[in-house]
Amino acid sequence: MADSHELSVILKRLTDQNTLKDVCLVRTCAYEILNLATNGCDVSPALPALVKLLAHSDAFVKRVAGEILSSHSEQCPDMALLATNTLVQDCRDVNPVVRGLSLRTLGSMQSPSVVELLTSAVARGLEDNSPYVRRCAALAAASLHKVSPNAVTDGEIWDLLYRHLGDRDGQTVAACLCALEEVFSQEAGVVLSNKLGQYLVGSLHSFPAAVQRVLLQFLLKYSPKSKTQVFDHLNRLDDSLTGSSSLAVTLSCLEVFCHLTADLPKVKAKAYKAAWTAIKKHLPRERNEEIVSALIDYLSLTEFPASVCEQDYRKLFCRDDDPQYLMNRKIGFLCKLIVADNAEDVLSEFAACVRRVSPESVKEMVQNLAQTMRARPEVEKNCAEFLVRLMEMENSRVLDCVVQALPLVVFQDGSHWEAVTSCLTRHFRKLTSPTARVACVEVIGWHGVGLEETPEVLSTILEEWLESPEEADGDEGGQGHSQDLWQGQETFPAFRRHSGSFASGGGDTAAGGGAVVSSRSQQQLQQQQQQKRQLKVALLGAMVRACMSHPARVQPVLCRVMERCARDSDRAVRERALFLHTLLKVTAQRKMAEHAGEGLDL
Repeated sequence: MADSHELSVILKRLTDQNTLKDVCLVRTCAYEILNLATNGCDVSPALPALVKLLAHSDAFVKRVAGEILSSHSEQCPDMALLATNTLVQDCRDVNPVVRGLSLRTLGSMQSPSVVELLTSAVARGLEDNSPYVRRCAALAAASLHKVSPNAVTDGEIWDLLYRHLGDRDGQTVAACLCALEEVFSQEAGVVLSNKLGQYLVGSLHSFPAAVQRVLLQFLLKYSPKSKTQVFDHLNRLDDSLTGSSSLAVTLSCLEVFCHLTADLPKVKAKAYKAAWTAIKKHLPRERNEEIVSALIDYLSLTEFPASVCEQDYRKLFCRDDDPQYLMNRKIGFLCKLIVADNAEDVLSEFAACVRRVSPESVKEMVQNLAQTMRARPEVEKNCAEFLVRLMEMENSRVLDCVVQALPLVVFQDGSHWEAVTSCLTRHFRKLTSPTARVACVEVIGWHGVGLEETPEVLSTILEEWLESPEEADGDEGGQGHSQDLWQGQETFPAFRRHSGSFASGGGDTAAGGGAVVSSRSQQQLQQQQQQKRQLKVALLGAMVRACMSHPARVQPVLCRVMERCARDSDRAVRERALFLHTLLKVTAQRKMAEHAGEGLDL
């Protein structure tokens, strides 16, 4: 309601002759109407006044009025038709800025009523002496094609667009190419003939950087007829690749080089090296963080060989003023550059960045290092020392994220796990995340069962699990029953008591937790149940493997775990315990049979 009142006040001011004589006041009124339209106000009552403002002598007022009228041309075709007469007259104005502006406004009016007048105006604009008018006419041709495709393809406009691909003005050439790409979008876009391709390559250096970038994208559609032409084009484009002051032109030119040298791998390798030499010159000058981030994304996502950048890894080190997302990009790309010669320096840089990045970034860093180690085993020792260095930091969140990523790490030399797991057994009490505790048990179970500290670590984690509120009940007498396994009994009493409930999935724990479930969201409850299941299964597997190395110390604890898991409400946990119990039983019988056979041989 307030917007409508404000609009009526503005319209009342525009009816005052004194206001119309003051250019500044008219500009202010036009801008206020544009601001109301931008904020969602219905400015339809102001359209007649805006049609009159199109005849104003001020270019700013014409442009604002044209913007508003073009945005309402489909809803109010009558107003668009009234405005067309003024715009057509402006297309013949002495001032080229007014002529170009009227063409832009006519092209923006997506109304069938302006097709005939717009067609003649575009054709006349393409022959104009002003480069600005020709550029506006080319872009208006693309808009005309959206309203009436036949008006462009059946008339002389498309021919004029092709003819102006040899225009002396570079921006006109780029505008005509973009217009033809839109006109022939359903036919794979504009086709670059051999003659046109040679012309664009030969005249590229004479255009400004913004035009060069556009033309280079179109040159990706051009295929020379012979290798002689290929090398000739490469020589002509070499200045744009190595000497351009624009990073965008350098990267676009590199794409053209890769396109032309698809069958020449040695020449393509030289092009990558030359491009990197040019990119290095831009890095100290580029303080725009978005541009640096886009460059790193380009180097990471394309086929650019990381080996070309290995010697200049320091240029990608993080700065003190780098934002979080840019540091993540740099760390991710530096992981690809790690080799034996620079591993110590790069990992030292990572250690310095750990305190400035988020814990999730630390987790992603370890995951990237895991991929690097798979490709380059020679850096495994450095990475193992780096992981130990991270875990020894007095930061529990960093420790959690590092441990969560450890299951993805693969050392081809298994001796590196000894240092990692030893450090993990010293700091496991600092873990706060349930996911990290599960990962800790898995890593120790797979790679640290031979350590002297392993039984105590697993026992500590088991006691913390059993002391939790959900698991505190039902533990009495479990130890005594569990001893039956090691005295030759057929199975645990718990397995005999609860084997009939495996399919039902019921249990005392689930029944006793109904009051807790009602106070939590379903999603959080499912997540907690999943984490508990993972911890129980991980403990079972880790203790079974540890029992092979430390049978006397692990056997009582293992019996207690199996007894508890046999009564668990989770079917997956019960079946896992039953499977491992059966596996241990069969293994023990096989070992006894082997020893008995050896005794007979003696």
